[in-house]
Amino acid sequence: MLKSEKKLAELKKILNNGKYNEITDRISMLRTEEPFEGAISLLAHFYDETIDKGLKLIISDFFNDMKERSERAELIKSISSVSKPDSKAMLASSCWQSGLEYSEYAMALAELFMISDYMTSVECFTVLDNCVQLISKTDKSGIIERIETEIKTFEKEKQQLARELVSVLKR
Repeated sequence: MLKSEKKLAELKKILNNGKYNEITDRISMLRTEEPFEGAISLLAHFYDETIDKGLKLIISDFFNDMKERSERAELIKSISSVSKPDSKAMLASSCWQSGLEYSEYAMALAELFMISDYMTSVECFTVLDNCVQLISKTDKSGIIERIETEIKTFEKEKQQLARELVSVLKR
């Protein structure tokens, strides 16, 4: 992933001060250029803060269409740093919708599963289920142990989902 303070500053300026068309044009450009460090985080935080449903949809589509493996770590980090549950759920959803493989982030996704609302937990479950064959035995064991320790603290609906995740990880 490219490191470009200039591109990052430009994106930040457009997101903070730009008009709808400028923002959508810049997001469209992000699809065609080499990914640069910080862009995912900026877009995630903009999504978290904006009330514009059209811009939220464009950003969501951008995340769903991501194809660069180098962007996965920043996306996982962004899930933890946004504040609104719908933002966390959208970012987690984009992990599986992008088609990228996230097994190396299984522990982070499991942690998010445990601390999040039900919808975000469902999205994390889906990502983990899609890459379960590639998750290391050590990570699987650690996730199972954590879930089994904390399952009693979950709401009833999430307890059922947690039991299903444990079952999937044990296969």
